[in-house]
Amino acid sequence: MNKIGIIVDGQGEYCSFKQRFNDDNIKILKTDGPRGHLAKIEDIIIRSKKQINMLKCQGCSSAILLLDLEERNIDYETLLQQAENFIDKNKFEIGISVAIANKMIENWYLADIAYLSTQKKYLKRQKKQKNYEGAHGKKEIKKLFLHGYDYNEVTHGKELFNTMRFEYAKKYSKSLNDFLIMLGNIIKTF
Repeated sequence: MNKIGIIVDGQGEYCSFKQRFNDDNIKILKTDGPRGHLAKIEDIIIRSKKQINMLKCQGCSSAILLLDLEERNIDYETLLQQAENFIDKNKFEIGISVAIANKMIENWYLADIAYLSTQKKYLKRQKKQKNYEGAHGKKEIKKLFLHGYDYNEVTHGKELFNTMRFEYAKKYSKSLNDFLIMLGNIIKTF
């Protein structure tokens, strides 16, 4: 089986993906390029060439570059289209796809927060699942932590990401669903 790579933006995502995708055929790397809501998508993609080359050397034939929408003054679909157009115009050593969390990785955790709140002692119990897509995920998740607990992207992020049910959460997050479809399509081509 060929290997695939996932290049993530931050330490929280890196730890979450390493925990969930602990598989020799899926390689996770963290970009060291520009970050944050002011960084141009084109700059992030170009600065990921080092990680793309590293993945190629590790036997990956394709990779997903996972970005966050953050507070950019553009909608999810438009940013995704801009990133895809930029990739189409540039040569990379392996096949590159782009996925974007709408707004941030925490929005994906929130897509199964009703269940996660029954599994994690630090979360307030949520009776009903709602859609958090496009909300400020980090602010929303912090509101759901019980008094005495402070949200930590690395510690809590990997616990939540590893526990969440993708099959359920994708119904409440289009961006997560898009990522899962992309990942599934790449895996199927092997």
